[in-house]
Amino acid sequence: MKLSSAFTSAAIVALTLLLSGCGGDEGGGSGRSRTLADQEIDGFTLTQTREGSKVWSISAAHAFVFNEADRIEMIDLRVDFFDEDGEVRSTLTANEGVLARRTNDMEVTGDVVVYAADGTILTTDKLTWNERKGKVESDRPVRVTKGDDVMTGVGVEADPDLKNIKVKSGFRAFVRTPEGELVEEE
Repeated sequence: MKLSSAFTSAAIVALTLLLSGCGGDEGGGSGRSRTLADQEIDGFTLTQTREGSKVWSISAAHAFVFNEADRIEMIDLRVDFFDEDGEVRSTLTANEGVLARRTNDMEVTGDVVVYAADGTILTTDKLTWNERKGKVESDRPVRVTKGDDVMTGVGVEADPDLKNIKVKSGFRAFVRTPEGELVEEE
């Protein structure tokens, strides 16, 4: 009887250790496993308003809410930014994102693209939304395309509609020739 009790205790300890190690870190680099989220939401949508007008609206295929960390991790997301008339001025898409609930600052990663209403497109692999400044920012390589013009560099700060863009370093500008070739401007 003592042997089976000891065996049962050892099995419980082993099972507990095994289960606590499962799942890995799926938290998008957050250090927490998404299996520990307080809420998991499929078809997540959140809209930020200011004085009754939409500022932005997020939709994500999946979201994981962490109450203690005051953050929401999202997968396969889209953010629409609105102008003062309620029209979409740009749309941001990314593979993953994290929203700080207290500040509404956001960090998005993976195939990040911002499509402005005027046709300007910004691409990078990581971008942040600074709610207080009302700007998108990155310290990574970026590419901005507007019509036949292309500019590249490292780091950017811009309005969400990409009207005011500041490339921080390594700025290069290219124009498309009538033959369709990109040529660097001098």
